[in-house]
Amino acid sequence: MIRTAVLATLLTLALLLAVVAVVLVPIVLVLPDPRGAVGMFLFGPLADLRHLGNIVEAATPLMFTGLAVALMFRVGMFNLGAEGSFFLGGVFATFAILRLHLPDPIMAPVAILLGAAVGSLGCVVPGVLRARFGASELVSSLMLNYAALFAGLYVVNYMLRDPNAGAMLSYRLPAAAKLPRILPGTRVHLGVLVGLAACALGGVYLFATRWGYEARVVGANPGFARHLGLPITAVAATVQALGGFAAAAGGAIEVQGMYLRFSWQALPGAGWNGLVVAILAGLYGGDFAMDRAPLGGLRAVVTLPAADA
Repeated sequence: MIRTAVLATLLTLALLLAVVAVVLVPIVLVLPDPRGAVGMFLFGPLADLRHLGNIVEAATPLMFTGLAVALMFRVGMFNLGAEGSFFLGGVFATFAILRLHLPDPIMAPVAILLGAAVGSLGCVVPGVLRARFGASELVSSLMLNYAALFAGLYVVNYMLRDPNAGAMLSYRLPAAAKLPRILPGTRVHLGVLVGLAACALGGVYLFATRWGYEARVVGANPGFARHLGLPITAVAATVQALGGFAAAAGGAIEVQGMYLRFSWQALPGAGWNGLVVAILAGLYGGDFAMDRAPLGGLRAVVTLPAADA
């Protein structure tokens, strides 16, 4: 198994180098200073603290959406609702801040939790439709992402909009709702630590708890899980709820950490990028193939480690 993991890592690195080479070759051929251009392309983002902070800022929401996708795919559901959940999490965290008049000491964490709870519906609904009625979660989650977008825009336009802003923007977020900056000279905020903790807890849940093991069994072999008497529907719905909660919390944290107002007027793309992040991070942990699950829809077929067999 170690040899397989090493070979997979080497193959991934080779593919990444090939992609970088394809991008850089035209640059080298046409620019007068190809060495400087290549150096800036590869190492420019690491040149100083501010640019390094930009990388961390961009990576923070992807921790949450990547975790959400990894959790949901592990249980065998091709749920793409992380994008809608991320958007709704930001909307309803803003709603909680501006409309619920929370006390300053608890405003930020309560807003995140409320935004995450409501936003998780973007992933829960496709998961329940799949588990209960056999509806394709791929199709329903894609459609519901846009339902989440328009529902969120309705809330912003009719409940949160600042009429003096000149655009569809919310009222300004109070200082008590903002997440503190943790790295001077950058916009890196407390959310990055929350994201790291969330990813660590996700790993513990999947690989060090009974519930995580049940989720992986259901995703790898639903027929065997049913033979064991596992509550497949309940397990699948629970993991979709956890994934949606993680994605929506990411949206709430992104708004409270990076924005003065809620200003998204389209889906921000963090959910789609989270899908790529999860795949590049090796979310399947084994040989991957797409197959038909007995419950309907697509599922990930995972080769579980020998210790789990």
